[in-house]
Amino acid sequence: MPVNFIDEPKDGSDSPLNQAPDGRNLQQEAMEAELNERQAYAKAMSLRVNAAPKVDPDGVPDRAFEGFGTIEAQNQEKPLVPLMPERGIMKEMWMGVEIGNAHKVEVRVIVTKRNIGIGAEFDTSGEVMRDRVPLEEVTDMNMEGGAIVLKTNPEGYSSGRVYKLHTSDSEWFSLIEKNVQLEHSRVNSKLKVVRQTLRRYYNSRPYQWFLSTTIVVNFFLVVYESQIQPLPKTDSFCQADPNHQRCGNVYENLQTFDILFTAFFALELAMNMYVHWFFAFVKNPWNDFDFCIVMLSLVNSADIEGLEYLSGARAFRIFRLAGKFDSLRRIVSALGSSILPMANAFLIGGIFLLILAVLGTEFFKKRDETNFGTMFRTVYSLWLMIAFGNWDNDLPVLREDKTVDTGVLIYLIVSVVVLLWVALQVVLAVLLDNFIAATAHEDNICRKNELLEANAQNLNTGGLEPLLMEMLKLFDTSEQLGRGIKKLFHHLDYNSTDTVSFEKMHQGAKKLQTTPQILVSQEDWKILTGDGANCDENGEMNIAHFEFMMRSQVKSYVQRNLTDIAAMHEEEIEQHIILTSLRLLLMLDPSTRMETLMVKVTELSQDVAGVRIKMMQAVKRIETAAVAVLKATTGGVDNTPTLMANEQPERANLASVGQLSSVNLPRLPN
Repeated sequence: MPVNFIDEPKDGSDSPLNQAPDGRNLQQEAMEAELNERQAYAKAMSLRVNAAPKVDPDGVPDRAFEGFGTIEAQNQEKPLVPLMPERGIMKEMWMGVEIGNAHKVEVRVIVTKRNIGIGAEFDTSGEVMRDRVPLEEVTDMNMEGGAIVLKTNPEGYSSGRVYKLHTSDSEWFSLIEKNVQLEHSRVNSKLKVVRQTLRRYYNSRPYQWFLSTTIVVNFFLVVYESQIQPLPKTDSFCQADPNHQRCGNVYENLQTFDILFTAFFALELAMNMYVHWFFAFVKNPWNDFDFCIVMLSLVNSADIEGLEYLSGARAFRIFRLAGKFDSLRRIVSALGSSILPMANAFLIGGIFLLILAVLGTEFFKKRDETNFGTMFRTVYSLWLMIAFGNWDNDLPVLREDKTVDTGVLIYLIVSVVVLLWVALQVVLAVLLDNFIAATAHEDNICRKNELLEANAQNLNTGGLEPLLMEMLKLFDTSEQLGRGIKKLFHHLDYNSTDTVSFEKMHQGAKKLQTTPQILVSQEDWKILTGDGANCDENGEMNIAHFEFMMRSQVKSYVQRNLTDIAAMHEEEIEQHIILTSLRLLLMLDPSTRMETLMVKVTELSQDVAGVRIKMMQAVKRIETAAVAVLKATTGGVDNTPTLMANEQPERANLASVGQLSSVNLPRLPN
């Protein structure tokens, strides 16, 4: 950790004891020496990082990055550094672009309905996006000197950057202006405000509880209707016995409730579709399930002849509660994930059943046509035997003379072993295995959310947790990490000054595709830079400073995660000890001990510098006393050695001391 080596000046700094004969302030020189020591320390800490060269072995400047980490980003569904869109492109061209105060570069520029994509410098493929300009944030645009000038909202995604697109094509200006107007109309429309208000209301806890209660009440009404089987008053049974519990107003009341519930759920589905349209609604399987149930209920309400059986679909609406309660959702999701593997096991069991049915039919159809006359009869006989233990005289195990038919007995035993003891157990094993795996997956998701919540509660972390989490997924080796950090540095350095300031960090971090979005504050910047110790005199980081900072942040992030996970597994003593031991090993990392050793060495060099200054002061005093003695003994003639202007003070002092040793001083009287 950076150490402040500069102390406050003590009283008496202007004392004659601190003044050299030539008027120099010795204590001021000592403070300057300490400042130089501190700068040397910061430089040494930065040079510890193996800063990658700015030119690759093939001679191409290392700003040609494909995504974040090149090879590592190819398998990422959503790379950190965004790529240029492939769909919805309305216009594209290679042109000169200026971003802020950066120099003009020739890159690929595309226009979509809602954005302007600007390609990365030196990326000849045109696939990597250097910057994205949301058209809804464009506050002003005009033509200036043969370029389209776009000004953006300072509080938005582009942080107030000014973009210049050097093109004389009037169609570009007209298209961008039209899209900007459409985006402003869409963003500021009243329908969007209404949708946002309804979304907050729909996702609120009180409304979800009300909806869950309505689903439960509707389910019990369906169960009650199925139990009593109500009849209309016009039915002949009710006309004969109008006081029966199935008659009276029960049928009409239940039909009224069914219509009300169907209308309510249809309106609820419509509101859900409106506030979450389109992808957010379709990607949720519970919404798709609810859509099917509501459609079946509407068809059933139409009283179409021959579709009366659809009324039973209303009972499935209770499964919507699984989407509201985590415990039910986890069980239903686990069962759903187990269906396909279990179906494969069922297929194998069905194949065994058909093989045994074919063999039984061929062997025993002449002995017992009732049970083995055809394949389907044999399947039915085997199913009765396995499912219900039907081992009575219907199966031809015994002959008429009460002797055992060995062939039939062996066949039935083999069928029981293969189907009941093997195939069925395989199905159950596959079901349990996939159910446990799906449950473990759900548990991992819950633990991940708990870890994210624990990370959100950590203080003084620098605010880069989403980025650090993605970096741990992307990179396997230190070399890959170094390459990725270098490419991230060039992505943040949008104007190619080879430095990253707070403004660049704040603006560039927002443009990374992380969840949640990274917003670096001034306090975060102080933490990341060690309160300025890892910056130059302008408060900016070069690539060596940046890599040192990112590696330190990755290490600290891993240590914090180990601490949080160890707390989550505190009851599991083995895992808790392993995790705490790993955390301790990271804390005692050799690089950390090297940093401490460097601090000690720096402190020792300061002590040596202080002793040297005191020796210089003593030499000056001896020199002054010797000069006075020489003047007194030689009658006022100055025979002191003359210091050359280009000699160092230490060398002059040593020369004076050496001459003093050769002077024959008079013996003082006793």
